[in-house]
Amino acid sequence: MRIAPPPRGGGAQGWRFGIQRPAATPDSFVTRRWFDTKAPRTIKLNYTAHSRLAALRFGGAILIALLVTGSFLFWPWFPFTLAAVLTPQKTRESLRAASTRWLDGFDQADASASSSAVG
Repeated sequence: MRIAPPPRGGGAQGWRFGIQRPAATPDSFVTRRWFDTKAPRTIKLNYTAHSRLAALRFGGAILIALLVTGSFLFWPWFPFTLAAVLTPQKTRESLRAASTRWLDGFDQADASASSSAVG
């Protein structure tokens, strides 16, 4: 007896639990609530935006490398220090506000569509 392969495309959709997220394209980026207070919003990605995000990825990779190195070198104290810094609500709110201000510098896909229709 031969088992047929599962159908392609749209197969297991039940795990999404009915959550509809805004669709992102290769030229756009959809923000999430945990790092953007104005989320969800769609940001257009042009050459400048791609360059800024590439720099952010490079900085993020360096930060992750430093966190891993710190966790190996200072194992007994590092997790507690990191938790003490990131636990307060004010710290998380200030990081989210800084991220939102940084994202405000990008072109907004929704705002530019409505402004072009008006003007």
